[in-house]
Parts: sequence; structure tokens; C-alpha cells
Amino acid sequence: MPNHFTEPGFAPPDSALGFTAIELMMTLIIAMILLAIAIPSFSHMTAQNHLATTANDFVSAFALARESAVAKGRSVTLCAGDQSGCFDTVDWSNGWLAFVDADKSGTLDADEQILFTGIARRDDVVVQGNTPVEKPVIFSPLGFASQPGGAFTAGTLRVCVPTDIANNTRDLVLAKSGRLRVEAKDLNGACPAP
Repeated sequence: MPNHFTEPGFAPPDSALGFTAIELMMTLIIAMILLAIAIPSFSHMTAQNHLATTANDFVSAFALARESAVAKGRSVTLCAGDQSGCFDTVDWSNGWLAFVDADKSGTLDADEQILFTGIARRDDVVVQGNTPVEKPVIFSPLGFASQPGGAFTAGTLRVCVPTDIANNTRDLVLAKSGRLRVEAKDLNGACPAP
């Protein structure tokens, strides 16, 4: 008996050329299930990345301001602000400013040098501080943190994403020595003030 599949000019039957409707539906269902699993995982990963990036930006800003004060042998102020000076209403997520503060007033005067500015890169990250870090933080040439007027500063700046992910908060705890400690906390997707 001849083999029809090896004879020249033989065309396979139409059913061998494509998918059946059932095969196509099963493929689509499997693809939808995989997407349903992947999308929440991706959004959680994105939220974790935004949290880590923003917290690292603030850790770097505090460390650089402190190091600049020690290296220059002059007081350096870090505050919520921009090129024009410290903000009247404190919102660290709108930006920060570091400058050489010759008179230790916590306000940017015309003759004082701006060292750097920064801004939070993500709108989905909440940044808020408790009362001590609502005021400008002045680093002394020895690296100690104080407020305008000279009182030591110790406070917490909270960086948080309002998403129910593991450890959705990083508390940046400033000691009066001027050192910053980072504490990860799980607040179940909430972002209350510190």
C-alpha cells in the first residue's frame, strides 16, 4: 500500500493546516490565567522599586549634607525646598535643598551657596516627617544635627507606598549625632504620619 504522505504532490487534509476553535480557546484561556498572575506581581515589584529608589535618594541627601558640613567645616542645612529656598509648608516629596548656612538660621540667604537640590521621582510614594524634621535640619561641622536656634534634632522621615506589599514603608530615623538609620516596616498598605 503506498504511503500518501511521501508521494510527490500530496497535500495534507485541511484539518492539519491550523488550530481548531477548541485549541485556540484553550490557548487564550491559559494566556489570560498567566496574565492574571503576572500583572499583580509586576505592580508589586514596581511599587517595591519606587519605594527603594525614593528611600535611597533621601538617605543619600542626608548623608551628603552631613558629609559636606564636615568636609567644609561649615554648617550645612537640609530642608524641604528648591532653588528659591526652604518651603513654608513642609512637603519633602516636592523636593529638598542643601546649602551652606553661615548664620545657622535654616533659611537660604542671598550670599549662601546652594550645594544640591533634589526631587522625589515618583508620584505614588508618600514622604512625610514628624515634627523635628518638618523644620530644616542643620548639620554642624562635627556632623551633629540641630534645628534653627541650636536645639538638637532627632526625628523620622517616612517614605511609604500606599500599596499592600511586604514592608511598604521605610522610616529614616535621624539621630542627634546626624546619622541616619533605615527601618523597614509593614503597615499593610497604609501610610500614616510617623
